[in-house]
Amino acid sequence: MTETGINEAGLESCIYCGACFRYCILGVYSELDGIELKSLVSGVTRIARKGYRSGKDDRIKELLERCTLQGYCDKVCPAMVKPLLRNKIAKKSIEEGK
Repeated sequence: MTETGINEAGLESCIYCGACFRYCILGVYSELDGIELKSLVSGVTRIARKGYRSGKDDRIKELLERCTLQGYCDKVCPAMVKPLLRNKIAKKSIEEGK
């Protein structure tokens, strides 16, 4: 993904609150607590920015696979980040293995 895509996602504004996953309309992250949500947001953001690390990012990859890219996360983000775009960038990075 291009640097432009990363910039458009507004990741620098992320407060790592986890709302994007906590309030997922599909409820697929409901068992995660606040610390796990913060780690998930941090991990997905890192993958989107720097790429996927096989072995080290496997848990993040497993959790991100639950995301079906519905976009509800964009509506609940208090920092006006675009989590949907962040997730797309991270998924693409994982798919490409980089």
